[in-house]
Amino acid sequence: MALKLLRRVVRQAFPGRNQLATAGDRLEGAVLAAAVAVALLAMPVAGAVGSELHARQRAQVESQQETRERAEAVLAEDASPPVSVDDRGTVPEKVPVRATWLGPGGQAREGDVRVNRGAKAGTAVPIWIDRYSGDLTEPPLTAGGAAVNAIGVALLLWAAATASVAFLHVLVRFVHTRLRMRRWELEWQRVSRDWTTR
Repeated sequence: MALKLLRRVVRQAFPGRNQLATAGDRLEGAVLAAAVAVALLAMPVAGAVGSELHARQRAQVESQQETRERAEAVLAEDASPPVSVDDRGTVPEKVPVRATWLGPGGQAREGDVRVNRGAKAGTAVPIWIDRYSGDLTEPPLTAGGAAVNAIGVALLLWAAATASVAFLHVLVRFVHTRLRMRRWELEWQRVSRDWTTR
């Protein structure tokens, strides 16, 4: 089945000396061949881009792992109450709440941390801080996260290139089919006049 489909695609892409093949058929075949070539060539290009991104993010992972650390913040006030939607429960939404934590050297720091609605004052929540300044920061990028980002970018790049040439082939095929149908319609009108006058 797959071999039969492959032969059909090859015949369509390369009509060769087929006397019934028109210039439109040859153009359609050329666009199909170009689409397949672009899809195949886009694979190593996308892989190289993903690999380069992964190498850059690996350095970022090392830097962030060295400069960020976990700490505990203690809420200085109650978070706003949960929002009820219906009988099924509440909306799990995070809100900023004033909190305190210890920075490098044990100095007390204060700022807003995001916690679930309904959290009570005095609750300890995990946070990430800069190891040197004690400022709040985002969690560091992990090696797994860097790999997922690189794979995602590579796949998106390949999919975008493949989708573009696939769309071009579909467009050329659609226009060619419409032109062919119009030619047949005009030819039928010409022939049918000859038949009806006899």
